[in-house]
Amino acid sequence: MAGQKPPRVKVDKTKKRKRDGNDNEVTAKRARPEDANGELAQPTSTRDLAERLDRSDAAWRISKPMGGRMLDVDPILTDDGEYMILTYNTSIQVFSAADSLLVRRIPVNSIDDSTEQGVAPAPIVATRLSKQDADYVWVACADGQVYRINWTLEPKSLDSFQTASKTARAMSVVPFGSKNSSKEVVIVAESDKSTRIELVGYEWDLSSKPKSKSLVSLKRHGTGLQLLESTKDGQFLVGAINDRLFLGVSKQLPAKSDKLQYEFFSFDTPDLITTLDLRAYKRSSKHARSETDKVVDVIVGGARGGIYLYHDAIARCQATESGKQGDSTIHAQKYHWHRKAVHSVKWSRDGNYMISGGSENTLVLWQMDTSKKDYLPHLSGSVENIVVSSDGASYVVHLDDNSTMIISTSELKPSAYVSGIQSAAADIQTPKDQLVKRVWEVQEHVRQRIPAAIRSNAPSRLHVCVGTGRQSTMSGRFSAPLLQAFDLETFTSISKQALARTQPTDINMTNKGQVIDEPLVTHVEFSGDGKWLASVDDWQPAARDIDNVSPELREQFIRERREVYLKFWEVQEDDEPVALVSRVNGPHATSSSEPVLDLAADPSSTCFATIGGDGLVRLWRPRTRQTSGVVSKGATGKDTVSWGCVQVIPVGEGYGAGALTEMAASSMPQGKITYSEDGSTIFAAFGFSDLGSVYVIDAASGKVVRILEGLWEGKLHAIRTLSPFVVVLSDVLHVYDIVSDELRYGIVVPQIPGMEGLLQLAVDHTSAHFAVTLPIGEISSIGVFSPEDPEPLMVRSTPHRIVSLTTAPGTSGFLALDDAAQIWTITEGSDPSSIATAQPLQDIHLDGQVDDLTNGDIAASAEDDVLMASDDEDNAEDEIANDDIEMDMDDLPTSVIAQQSLADIFNAAPAFAGPSVEDMFYKVTGLLGTKPLSS
Repeated sequence: MAGQKPPRVKVDKTKKRKRDGNDNEVTAKRARPEDANGELAQPTSTRDLAERLDRSDAAWRISKPMGGRMLDVDPILTDDGEYMILTYNTSIQVFSAADSLLVRRIPVNSIDDSTEQGVAPAPIVATRLSKQDADYVWVACADGQVYRINWTLEPKSLDSFQTASKTARAMSVVPFGSKNSSKEVVIVAESDKSTRIELVGYEWDLSSKPKSKSLVSLKRHGTGLQLLESTKDGQFLVGAINDRLFLGVSKQLPAKSDKLQYEFFSFDTPDLITTLDLRAYKRSSKHARSETDKVVDVIVGGARGGIYLYHDAIARCQATESGKQGDSTIHAQKYHWHRKAVHSVKWSRDGNYMISGGSENTLVLWQMDTSKKDYLPHLSGSVENIVVSSDGASYVVHLDDNSTMIISTSELKPSAYVSGIQSAAADIQTPKDQLVKRVWEVQEHVRQRIPAAIRSNAPSRLHVCVGTGRQSTMSGRFSAPLLQAFDLETFTSISKQALARTQPTDINMTNKGQVIDEPLVTHVEFSGDGKWLASVDDWQPAARDIDNVSPELREQFIRERREVYLKFWEVQEDDEPVALVSRVNGPHATSSSEPVLDLAADPSSTCFATIGGDGLVRLWRPRTRQTSGVVSKGATGKDTVSWGCVQVIPVGEGYGAGALTEMAASSMPQGKITYSEDGSTIFAAFGFSDLGSVYVIDAASGKVVRILEGLWEGKLHAIRTLSPFVVVLSDVLHVYDIVSDELRYGIVVPQIPGMEGLLQLAVDHTSAHFAVTLPIGEISSIGVFSPEDPEPLMVRSTPHRIVSLTTAPGTSGFLALDDAAQIWTITEGSDPSSIATAQPLQDIHLDGQVDDLTNGDIAASAEDDVLMASDDEDNAEDEIANDDIEMDMDDLPTSVIAQQSLADIFNAAPAFAGPSVEDMFYKVTGLLGTKPLSS
């Protein structure tokens, strides 16, 4: 009947599957036993929840983190220019300068199962190359741990000592002793307060406690940085605390560390110091007092954009100290081009240039004789660190978009480029631009989900929405208008392109100093065949732009000026960027632009579905373009297509006439949408904070065949299908069996104020499980569930918040991205197609070298890999081992292996998710070693 309404089904929360007698006790993560009113009881506290449930089932496990965020620490380029050592939040990574490939990853302060839950690792504050042996680096962490690491090997354990104050803010390495017995002292800037700094020298020979000596202690009020640099021979030191600069000079380096002594001078600078560098060279013979007399030039970068040059700083300080100079002020020559803080400034090797960088995405080269400036503009992010190679032929530039490049000094062209995942990340320390008060603010934490997707025809490529550097992403309103393609197989960035409008080459700031907000890409989805990409970007006026609008008209002002675009992109072959095919302005617009609440892809056909704030579900399909009845051809000769809406399905009309309008005035609409696994059914959840339903829609006819009420309440986060179940994540996690029409279970989700956007749900169709992430304070908890049982199969905590949770089509397991740009894999070990065997980067010997392990270690490692094989493989190997047929080599038949058998081994999963080399070796030898056919 045409006017017949779909049946409404009220989900009975008391109608649940029967439990065994032993299944009465439910932990805090699950819904407590119902009270007399049939209500789900609330858990106690989120911290208690994490402590109780932080356990792991043997079948599921979480990997060590891979990747990470490059820190604001100067990169190290070896003297021969062959290797580049970069500092990440929990590791140092060695890259080849010739091909930009990862050579080695050495974890520092890494997290493992023995680590206390909720404890984040101390960040690395400094990395220095050893002056005694160039194969070693010194790494200092904020908790005072100082490591001596051989970067040419992958050490099983790290040697370290801890500073006396258990703090470290900066570090430098100074050589001492004779030429025949050269040693080194590690000078650490220690500080338990921002107003005090103490320099302590440590000599350590690994066999006993380090010998320490305090060199100087300074106090200075303020909230700036604490920095330390030295010349290569260690004769001169320069450091800073807030806006005070101090210099140290040693007349002669002693033979013993306890004789090390510096004469220090200090003076105030006009600005807070954000970066510094020094250059020492011989004084001209006319003015030299001795053969060893040197001139020390110091350059200082300020938080307000100025660069200050102190020429012959040591001599001037000595003259002031002795009273020979009447004016006690140390004057500086000022250079000013940067609009905000100077992030890094360095001398060239010959002293003719200084190189600086900041938040303008530009590298500036200052010619000292003529004061002329050269520029390398339009970089992909703010310049954070600059290092000049030992031969002066190249610059190493670290950008805040999690990338580092080596640039030749002659042509200013990159010769090497290393990039990690460039998603938004939490701040480890105060940004240099924020050391002085600004009219704009930078968000400290990522508080909403970052869209990410993996297409079916390239399961080793992760596509994630990123911004033009961390500062631009987190300044003002959160924005991520770019799409980065990241190869998980090689763990390198493939491409990055804009999905929405950006201002990469303009001054992204108003005349009042406010940051201009860029659009936010809220959703990205690939079609079932991986050939199309759909994206939604949203922009609305900032709150500062409506200050002059009367309060009763502000909501209408924002709605009228809101910009919402639905875009369809054709995925190109190889590594070519996606091509924009169609753009739909206001896909769910009424009298004004309504937001697109969710986007889903049909797994069985080329179709996308959207649900909007207007209470409509729209289906979008491509159609061939025609001009006067003739099919239009593109530049490549292919038929051109355009996307359009082919069907409109109203949901939410059951609330009665005008009900939606009245509710919209008091609360924002909520909606989520998903397809069934076969694409035959659409499940759309729509409503408001306390009133909403799940609509079951026939995808072929577009008719609403059922309405399920009571499946979600409060804040709606996600809806997914795991045949025959529907999983809905809101304030309560509900698992509903659509076939038997019963609620399997409900789990109360703890409320985390301000972090609701990081509650995420993902389903794994291969293993028939789903995962949920829950932010708890500064960490996240990940739980893996079966739709049949409310008891979680695995619950583990990560030291950082998870900002994106997704799955790779055709493989088992989950991929989690945290706010430190690290990837975690959650996998089931017994599944051969699982990404559980994806190895951390330190286990992949990309340089072809293996550390000198003992035979016992190698045997133990091989035994562990063999134990990971499936039971079927073990049985097959036992049969082969027990087969004692003796035959001559001439009688041995030639083994012929079917191509499909090899394909089943090597193509079972993408490379990043495949089994270890040992596992594949045993599988292949198992095929070669099968019993010969009986004659």
